[in-house]
Amino acid sequence: MRETKSKKVVAAVAEKPKKKATKAKEPIQIYGLEPLPEKVLVTTETFSETPRHGWNSEPDVCEFIGSLIKMQGAKAVLEIGVFEGETSVKMIEALPIGGYYAGIDINDHRKHKLERSGVAVDFILGQSIPVMKSMPANHFDFIFVDGDHSWANILPEFKELERVIANGGIIAYHDTLHIPDVSELMRYVNDYKYNVVTLNTSEGRGLSILQKL
Repeated sequence: MRETKSKKVVAAVAEKPKKKATKAKEPIQIYGLEPLPEKVLVTTETFSETPRHGWNSEPDVCEFIGSLIKMQGAKAVLEIGVFEGETSVKMIEALPIGGYYAGIDINDHRKHKLERSGVAVDFILGQSIPVMKSMPANHFDFIFVDGDHSWANILPEFKELERVIANGGIIAYHDTLHIPDVSELMRYVNDYKYNVVTLNTSEGRGLSILQKL
């Protein structure tokens, strides 16, 4: 009996070599979703939040802060709220040789080495207000604030920022669009004696640039 065409096809299919079982791919590790290492956290009367990766400034903010420092020609800069050091790296990179960076935070969550040849770098563990009280007046050309944003902290903190910022210096605040207390502070200083420019950011958190009139 002649083999039919359909039987030939079935036979051909049956003779196809089986594919080797592929090893399951390991899941891609997404940096932004990795859990933070467990540490004993320091809290204050006004700040007791659990740290999360969302605290990092948006990448566009980090780049812009670095550009501002370069455009201004700042030589001494201060950062309040270092966290993992995303913005810190850009601030340090933007400084000229002989420049100085100081970063203040109540906890140490740094994931980056804050160092650069020819630039002095200080990471200071402590609360911003008492730490700044030990700093000389009119010392910093540029200050980036991204720490405890509660009203009870940011108002007295701003008074100390006014003392340490140099004449003609720039103070930049993060989260000025989506945190009410920071938005209120921007309205306060705008009516006081500062020129305030507020920009939207990629995540809608906002960045405000302050300069004394």
